[in-house]
Amino acid sequence: GVDTVTVTRRPRVAIVSTGSELVAPGHAPGRGQTPDSNATLLTAVVADADADVELVDRIDDDPAGIDAVLARAARADVVVFTGGVSAGAYEPVRLALADRIAFDKVAMQPGKPQAFGVLDDGRLVFGLPGNPVSVAVSFEVFVRPALLALQGRASVDRPLARLTASESWTTPPGRRQYLPAVVDLVAGTVRPATAGGSGSHLAASLARAEAFAIVPAEVSTVSVGDPLDVMLIP
Repeated sequence: GVDTVTVTRRPRVAIVSTGSELVAPGHAPGRGQTPDSNATLLTAVVADADADVELVDRIDDDPAGIDAVLARAARADVVVFTGGVSAGAYEPVRLALADRIAFDKVAMQPGKPQAFGVLDDGRLVFGLPGNPVSVAVSFEVFVRPALLALQGRASVDRPLARLTASESWTTPPGRRQYLPAVVDLVAGTVRPATAGGSGSHLAASLARAEAFAIVPAEVSTVSVGDPLDVMLIP
């Protein structure tokens, strides 16, 4: 008996990887090169968030390429850059957009350098770190909630479960840790997905992860039996 409903258009997202060292997936990297895994990851998680991928692009470390790719992404509602946001000498996103969006450091690990802002035309711009675990965590913490909010969702956060640690590990001091983790919901436990911890370059941990264990910034060591909030991911 409902004859009128409110709907929203799926957000359109442009995904832009930065880095002169990147090569497209499927191409063997040469000396000093690495596959662009971030574009593949983001394409999948953007679709999972019920948004449409408008553009997938890749640019080198020249700041002049930023405005060109923004022009190609003119129809997008959200532009997500990976890499180029730190304080180094070859950070094209920071060099090109420092006067238009904010660049800051967030007390989290991985994913410390972050950028965000709204362009004059209303497009949201996210600048995520370049390492793959940082990209995955940053998307879950910042980008995915924004995409769901643009859809008018009342709930924008992943479900959390309260589980206990089945292994011990150390955490970075003063930073909230999002650790790729494996869970046993029957036993109510969580453990690291790999022995390497939450290093931002450890892409293999994402392949094994079922969740992110969230360790508060004031905790320096997780012991067996400690209770933790765990963000469940598909």
